[in-house]
Amino acid sequence: MLEYWLQHYLRETAAWFRRHARGFAIVGLVLVVLAGLGAVALNILPRVVDAFTPKLDLSKDLYAMNRPPSFTFLDAQGQDIGHRGAQVGKRIPLSAMPAYLPEAFIATEDRRFYQHHGYDTRGLLRAVWVNWRAGHVVEGGSTITQQLAKILFLSPNRTYARKWHEILDAAAIEKQLSKRQILELYLNRIYLGAGAFGVDGAAHVYFNKSAKDLTIAEAAMLASLTRAPSAFSPRRDLEAAQARASIVLEAMVETHAISRAQADEARANPAQISDGSIADARNYFLDTAAEEAQRDVSGRHVDDLIVHTTLEPKLSEFARETVTQQLAMKGRRLHASQAAVVMMKLDGAVSALIGGRDYGESVFNRATQARRQPGSAFKPFVYLAAVENGISPWDTRDDGPVDIDGWSPTNYGSRTYGTVTLAQALAHSINTVTASLAQEVGIDKVIDAAKRCGITSPLAANASLALGTSEVSPLELTSAYATIAAGGSRVKPYLVSEVDDGAGHVLYHRATPAPAQAVGAQPVKDLTAMLYDVVLEGTGRAAALPGREVAGKTGTTQDYHDAWFVGFTTDYVTGVWVGNDDSSPMRNVTGGSLPAAIWKIVMTKAEAGLPAKPLDRSPPQEPDEEGDAAYANGNTAPGYDSSGDYDTGEQDHHPAFLDWLLGHQREQSDQSRRDQRGEDRSSDDQGAQNEGTLDQGPSSPEYNPPTDDESGN
Repeated sequence: MLEYWLQHYLRETAAWFRRHARGFAIVGLVLVVLAGLGAVALNILPRVVDAFTPKLDLSKDLYAMNRPPSFTFLDAQGQDIGHRGAQVGKRIPLSAMPAYLPEAFIATEDRRFYQHHGYDTRGLLRAVWVNWRAGHVVEGGSTITQQLAKILFLSPNRTYARKWHEILDAAAIEKQLSKRQILELYLNRIYLGAGAFGVDGAAHVYFNKSAKDLTIAEAAMLASLTRAPSAFSPRRDLEAAQARASIVLEAMVETHAISRAQADEARANPAQISDGSIADARNYFLDTAAEEAQRDVSGRHVDDLIVHTTLEPKLSEFARETVTQQLAMKGRRLHASQAAVVMMKLDGAVSALIGGRDYGESVFNRATQARRQPGSAFKPFVYLAAVENGISPWDTRDDGPVDIDGWSPTNYGSRTYGTVTLAQALAHSINTVTASLAQEVGIDKVIDAAKRCGITSPLAANASLALGTSEVSPLELTSAYATIAAGGSRVKPYLVSEVDDGAGHVLYHRATPAPAQAVGAQPVKDLTAMLYDVVLEGTGRAAALPGREVAGKTGTTQDYHDAWFVGFTTDYVTGVWVGNDDSSPMRNVTGGSLPAAIWKIVMTKAEAGLPAKPLDRSPPQEPDEEGDAAYANGNTAPGYDSSGDYDTGEQDHHPAFLDWLLGHQREQSDQSRRDQRGEDRSSDDQGAQNEGTLDQGPSSPEYNPPTDDESGN
């Protein structure tokens, strides 16, 4: 029976082969043809390539040919702080690289690099077969020399025509350069993601070190990036990048580039990327500096630029840390998610520019691109217009109901202050007096004063402008305050001091502009005196710097959408904005709370080690009207307390306020003044003192965030 079935199976098999004999013949013929074509290719292709190989012009700089322009940024001290465009790094000779670095690329990209003449026929045939099966181009079969030819001369498009030119150019390169020259040029030109060109550029981007100092694990990770640099970036997925590096390590073992023990050690200690938060914080500054540099050299075609900037890295990093820490500590409770900081010197040189909490999460630059209502931080321009038109800071006005064509602004918490000087009105951000004053001097004059100081955004000519309803950017508002800090000379912010080309030729150098007086000397001194009072005893008390004179102004918009503090010393002008990108309201965050706290921390660092110098301000005077004589005896205006609080019906006497009226130097600390006032303080002012504490936050869930006695109505 078994013999019968065996014979039957053999007969059926033989019959099947007879039925398909023609098909087998065709398949066999195809295989023979393919084998013949392969043999022909192996023997004929080199001769064809040799006949068509062009002579390339290699006299140009091969390290810069066909590469995107590179912007290298230097800080105020001339140190490298970042890059835009192509991050090239230094040209590292092959002899200076660790031996395993080039071997990692050979193992993964072109194991027959030292055997072929620019193109690998076997690899090409393999690629043709794979592409034929896939029905489209999926594999290039490119050698390291071909990749170099594509980098230098060709586009990245995958076509057979481009592949043919690539082969010809690779053959030409092999004729004119040695293998070591080719490999060295390739390693210094290959794109490895994140804007990094060459192994040294990538080493700095990912590991913050030179390519000379790369470990085996780091070399393997860089070699794993060649096929999809952006998609395979370790900043996207470090674990996946480490897994791909492990494959490269195995390839290096197979090619005897490293031992099994070295591969195991590298796997046990995989490459870790460097912290990019510091570089990310600088990116807000560098984005703006790159745009400025391009404007400065507009019309001149250059490949690489070296941009000298005004950045002070230590201050910039400290400002970033302060924003991050303060928002981490208080942001969730106060529903505040974003902040911006602009710090500049009195000539407009921007020392730090923080455009948000985290550049990695959002590249939107809130310091330069965001337009927000400044609230009461705009009021100084109202008072500037007033003093320019002959009104004294010590003239008095009555705080009473205001009706301007149906618009009736009120003070924060519906407070009333009675008769006050203009200096007091600005110090305590009294809305009614400010709105009336703007009408008295004319809105057009307020706009003119703001524009002369540096406000470039459109300003609506309506009554509410006096309370800061027209939107501005933190950079322009800070620069407008800088004009006051600079004695009235128009200050234009700048981040770039010089631009050179790659060869070191100066393309642009910022010349010190001729003084342009935007505001007269006496009005500036008057306004500075008023802004000094804001910090000394008004809404900006939380920004006071011990032992230094500070002038500034708080700003809070309606429903707490935005909060500001902008102020200056004799050394720096700094603006701080706090808010949310969706403009949702914060929880009672005012300019005198979180923004003033950030300002104080940053400016304390900036002023450390600098000599304390007094502000150039008008000396305090007695009120101009006879009706104010009673205040010279130490009495306060009805319902008004110099601390910014309501009284409780008792008439308090304040030596600090009396000294101010009599023109004496105010040397008492905030604490001594509080001791003299006793315990008669409102909960709002106590909250402001708590918020001004930099090292600790309130622990009670019942804590009511502070106010700065102002509203953006």
